Order: sequence, then structure tokens, then C-alpha cells
Amino acid sequence: MIRPLSIRLRLSLWFFLIFAIAMFTLSTTCLWMVHRCILTIETTELQQRVRSIQRFFEVRPSSVPVDTLQEQMASIYDVTHGSKWLQVIDQDGKWIYRSKSIAELYPHLDLPGAVPAEGIYFEFNAESVPVWALIKPITVKGRSYTVQTGTSLNSKLIVFNDFRRQLMILTPTVLLIALLGGYWMSRQALNPVAAIELEARHINDKSLSWRLPVLETHDELADLTLTLNQMLDRIEAGYKSVREFTANAAHELRSPISLVRAEVEVALAFPRNAEEYKDVCERVQAESVRMSTLIDNLLSLARADAKADALHFEALDPHKLVTELGSKWTMLMQQHGITFEVESHTAGASVFGDIPSLRRLLTILLDNAGKYTPAGGRVTLKTYLQEQTIFFSVSDTGIGIPAEALPSIFKRFYRGNHTAQISPDGAGLGLALAEALAERHETNIHVESMPQQGSCFTFSLRRHPAEIR
Repeated sequence: MIRPLSIRLRLSLWFFLIFAIAMFTLSTTCLWMVHRCILTIETTELQQRVRSIQRFFEVRPSSVPVDTLQEQMASIYDVTHGSKWLQVIDQDGKWIYRSKSIAELYPHLDLPGAVPAEGIYFEFNAESVPVWALIKPITVKGRSYTVQTGTSLNSKLIVFNDFRRQLMILTPTVLLIALLGGYWMSRQALNPVAAIELEARHINDKSLSWRLPVLETHDELADLTLTLNQMLDRIEAGYKSVREFTANAAHELRSPISLVRAEVEVALAFPRNAEEYKDVCERVQAESVRMSTLIDNLLSLARADAKADALHFEALDPHKLVTELGSKWTMLMQQHGITFEVESHTAGASVFGDIPSLRRLLTILLDNAGKYTPAGGRVTLKTYLQEQTIFFSVSDTGIGIPAEALPSIFKRFYRGNHTAQISPDGAGLGLALAEALAERHETNIHVESMPQQGSCFTFSLRRHPAEIR
């Protein structure tokens, strides 16, 4: 497989190609303009000669015989350099003046009536000398004449050809300089990229804290470097999160496994009665339930991260959802001496969501509220409508959350000092899973809390157009 050209070489070739096209266009235009300028100058000179002939006839009476005109014109123009390519014929076909140089080439000349009034310009060669000529009719005192005059382009073309020759030498030289200059400029432009590439080679899973040097040029490369560094920040944070998650998961699983192993080893070490074996089995069962819950939460988080679970979104009744949860949680809260209330102000309204995941999200919030609300407290599950948005909230009068802990409560395995004593068996995955479920519904959980005054967790969903009856 042919390796593609490097960016440096491609930039150089593109620069050379564009410069070559520009030079070719400029050179061609210059040659055309010089040639046109030469012809313009010579055309003006030819027109002046025709006017000179016209003045010659104007200052003489119309009754002057042709022979006299021939003699007078010969005495004037035979000694004039411009008469080398001059001949004049009148309307009767009589020659007034003929130079030998042009008479041999053009023995016949059209009468005035056959020549256009603006004249005819043309070029011919006489003894290898290029001549620019004009044939033009003139009328003086009622008589018409045809004038043919020409001027040699030899000296002008020598200058023109010399100019063209210099362009042919200068253009390749400039193009070569352009090619070398383009390669040098592309190297200068891409040197920072090479430096970034060199620094990037140092970055691996052992050195994620390494950052690319930010250029002081304040250009696109500097912006790219900043963007790459921000991406590395996110990668490093994600990598640390994965490592912490793995370490915390191992730690959380090791504790119940160690307890189960210890209980079994002790039970097997000495003979015991049936009651003692029952106690051991109950403790093993409790730890097994804890491990099973932890593993289920871990798998749920992993599936939520990978979006592996296909959620079934449909129009659902929020009033019915919270009512069903209320009937389930009322008895559980009462067992702990907590007053539980359900306030639904969304009768007839609907939202678009996945019922199982929303039920689990609210269950996590209710479970947390029940854990951290002492006996005699109150937990409220509430839904209400504002404009086209339906809000779900779970509030309690529990221990609250310190302000410094609020930014961290949705982190996985996070357990603040204010919760560790109340719920020592918790793994710190509930709110992380709740936040993941909320994100699957394109919303976030908002928290308001004051220590010893309680907390309120709220999330919102857009109202669905369908009405529930």
C-alpha cells in the first residue's frame, strides 16, 4: 500500500502549485499587456501619419494636377523614414505616392470606396521585418484617397522578446524559491505539532497527569492544545474513578465475604447445637443478602453507564405511580415510627418515561429518606405541575446533609461521616444509581438540605401531551 504524502509535503506542493498558477497568469498577462502596449503606440503613430497626409491635401488647392501632387509628395516623403511603407491612391485609381518597399509587396491597393471608414489594421513581414500597417480612406475637398502606411516592429519586438526571455529565466527561479520557501514555512508551521506529538508519546496509563505544553501563540494550535489537555483531564478523572470504583467494590465485597468465611470456619471448628448453627446460618444469610444487593447495584450502574438496558418509554400517570409507592411505603415507614405522606397534584397529567426505572429511582430516594429520618419524623412524596413540567420530590425531616458534603453525595461509594454511623451497612451506591437513572430520562436530581432540618430531593420531567383518564 502506497503511503500518503505527509502534510508538510502536501502543504509545500499546494503552495508551489498555487504560486506557479499565479506566476504563469502574471507572466502571460504581462506579455499580453506589453504586446498590446506596443501595438497601441504603433497604431497611434500610423493614425498620425494618416492625418499628416490628410493635412498635406488640405493645404493645397483641389485644382492642383496629379503630377504636381506626385512631385510635391515625393519631395517631402522620399526623405522621411516613415515613408518606407507608404502609398497613396486617389479615387480615380491614380497613384499619388508609392514607396518602393511596399509597391513590390502590394502592387494593388483598393480604391477609397472599398475600404471601411475606420480603416484596416494588419501585420505583414517584409524581408523578415515585421510591419504593422494601416489602410484607411480619407476625403479632402470632395476628393477621396486611400492611404496605406506601415511601421516596423523590429526594434519593439527586440525589447519584447528580451522581456519574454527574462521572464522565462526569472519564473522558474521564483518558482524554485517558492517551493523551498513553502517547504520551510510548512516546517515552521508544523514544528509545534511535532512538539505536541513528542510530548503526547510520554502519556500512558502510568503518566496520565502529564500535560501537553500550551503554546503562547494564541492561535488554533494553542486552542487545540488546551482542548487536548481538557480531554486528558477528563480521561484522568475517569481513570481514577474506575480505579477507585474497582478498589471500593473489592473492599465492599471483601468485608461480607470475610465475615461469611469466618462464620463458617468457626462453625466447623467445634461441634455446636442446632440453635447455634441457626444463628450462624442467619448471619451468613444476612451477609449474602448484603453481597447480592451490592452486586445488583454494581451491575445496574454498569448497565446504566453502558446504556445496555433498553428503557421502554411510554406515557405514564405520575399520580398512579406515587400512589402505588405510597401504599407500599406507608407500612414500612410506620414500622420505624415515621409519618409518611403522599401529595399528588398531577391528576390527569402524564409524563414520558420508563415505569420500572422511575419506580426504582423514587424507591432509592424514599429508602434514603427513611434511613436518615429518626422516629417521630416525616417523609413526604410529592408531585406537582408547573407550566409544562411535572416535578417529583422526596422530602424528609431527618438529619440533613452538611453543605460541604452536597457536591459528593452522588459519587459512587461515597459515605459521609454523618451517615456512616446511622447506616453502617450501606455501600454508597444508591444515589449514584438514582442519578444514573435520572440521566437516562434526560434530567438531574436537585438537592436542598440543612443539617438537622432535613433534605429534599427533586427531579422533573416534561409533561406529555396525552391526558390520563
